[in-house]
Amino acid sequence: MLDRAKRLTAMLALVGAGTIFACGQSAVGVDACQQIQRARCGWVVECPSITLPTRRSESTSPVDDCTRYYNDQCLHGLVTTVAPSQGEVQACVDAINAATSCDIVYAPETSSACAFLIPVDAGVDASDAKKD
Repeated sequence: MLDRAKRLTAMLALVGAGTIFACGQSAVGVDACQQIQRARCGWVVECPSITLPTRRSESTSPVDDCTRYYNDQCLHGLVTTVAPSQGEVQACVDAINAATSCDIVYAPETSSACAFLIPVDAGVDASDAKKD
């Protein structure tokens, strides 16, 4: 019985430690993500391919629904380890706001002003290394 209690205690300790480390990582660029998505959401009517899973309500606008959706989605941050500067974020937002077509709205990372949205390549994948 004592062995079982020790194993249970050890397992709970591991789960607790895993939870602390899993939740302890802070998201990078949450505010930047929200600013960029807010700019993209301003185009949701003109660029209908920006789709959302569900409209929140018929009494709200598609822009409001889009903004609320991405405010939550951006809590995960950007796919980067270094947050962009406010100047970089503003240049990206300005590029989206000045768009003359939906291309940059659909894929802002294709604009040089938003190039920081492309994650840095971490190196060779293990599956690629085996292909000699």
